[in-house]
Amino acid sequence: MDQENNKSRLKQQIQSLRSNNRAAIMDTLKELRSEGDVSVLPDLFTLLLIQEDKNILAETSALLNDLKEQEAAKILADAIADPAYQKIKTILVAACWQNGLSYGKHIDTFVNVIVSGGYSEAIEAFTVIEEAVGELGDRERQQLASSLKSKLRKVDDQLKPLFVELVRVIESYQAPDTKHQALNA
Repeated sequence: MDQENNKSRLKQQIQSLRSNNRAAIMDTLKELRSEGDVSVLPDLFTLLLIQEDKNILAETSALLNDLKEQEAAKILADAIADPAYQKIKTILVAACWQNGLSYGKHIDTFVNVIVSGGYSEAIEAFTVIEEAVGELGDRERQQLASSLKSKLRKVDDQLKPLFVELVRVIESYQAPDTKHQALNA
């Protein structure tokens, strides 16, 4: 019975998000903050694409910034890689570093944003990668740095300093235990 109620509530939330009723959309966004389900994320992405109301856009972005379900990381990373969401890619990438979820498994998505995206998207992706680099093993970090170096010539000249800095950050990463030991040596 409880599962049926959840499905019914989710269906109502999605209908509300798809409506043109500003009050209903805002109420649903507030409800999703406390009782949301990650399956509604694609509808939030669509809302960002089609909505013009600045308050709804701000509330939707804030909701994505505050996500706490790790399952949402894959959904966000998949949306960032999807050309259909190009218009909102900067918002989505920014939400990734702001929500603090783990994106180590999706690091290639953010590398692609830096290689092929604009400057604002690249800055946001840099931050996600910088925070996720600790989730990688030594070998994965070495491979990532090598991969980035091989892509350097494909990067827009404006982004090259950022790209070079990212390689430096990855190559100089030390696990927190190693840093502590180095300070005590």
